[in-house]
Amino acid sequence: MATNYPQLPPEPANAQVSQDPEGTVRALPGAGPPGRGRTAAGFLSGPGKPLVQHLIELISRKRHGAARAAKTRGFVDHARQTADERKQDHPGGNRTWLLRLLISVGGAAEAVTAYVGMEILVASQSLAVGLSALTATIGVGLACLLAARRLDGIGVPAAVRILEGIFVATLTVLRYESLSVQGSGYLAATGAAGLAALISALGLLGIEEIVVKTHTFAIFVAMLRASWGQWRWRRAAAALAATTAAAEAAADKLQRRYVEYLVRTEELPPEEAHRRAAALRAALTGSEAAA
Repeated sequence: MATNYPQLPPEPANAQVSQDPEGTVRALPGAGPPGRGRTAAGFLSGPGKPLVQHLIELISRKRHGAARAAKTRGFVDHARQTADERKQDHPGGNRTWLLRLLISVGGAAEAVTAYVGMEILVASQSLAVGLSALTATIGVGLACLLAARRLDGIGVPAAVRILEGIFVATLTVLRYESLSVQGSGYLAATGAAGLAALISALGLLGIEEIVVKTHTFAIFVAMLRASWGQWRWRRAAAALAATTAAAEAAADKLQRRYVEYLVRTEELPPEEAHRRAAALRAALTGSEAAA
């Protein structure tokens, strides 16, 4: 028993098929013989209506996805360009800025070793803590100042290095005296003071090298923005690819159904049915050439 598909009234010559905002398929004057226009309108208003509505929705999503991918791609290019410009203007090394977090570790080690020297020299423990923190701040600031001079290409004068050595030596003497007052033997006090001096010197030199060999915070932020933008672009590109594939699959399905419709209801030869179906697909998808 043949299936009866809804048919539209006869259209004027040169009719073409379109869809209004509510999703209703209608025929508009334009191109194509009247029989073909009535056939396409009948198919799109009947069995093909859900398919064409789904296809048009996918095409709309594809266009929005392409716009989003292009926008995120532009953001990535701008962020990368900014990061590269800041890298070129930075005379230091290419190590990540995250290594500068170790500066706080070096400052804490400097404060702890300084507290050993301050503990016995002052009557108040809180004063000893404050003096040790101040000493650590001075040491870290001195190391950062020397690193800044190196980054600016000025160089570090020998007098400044001597001053840094005096700073470490003074702290070493204070630590030795503090340990001696607390009752430590000569060898123990000397060894502990020497170890604290080594920790202090290596800490200051390490802080200086970290500042010189790493990126600035501005470069770090620019690279983060570029990485974030790259992640967004990859997501947008993946979503666009998925939507494109879905739209192609929907267009293939619509084309097959229309071929079946033409062969069954219009009794057209398969070659002519395929040609008309390809033309309908090109019209709906905006393709410039039919298959």
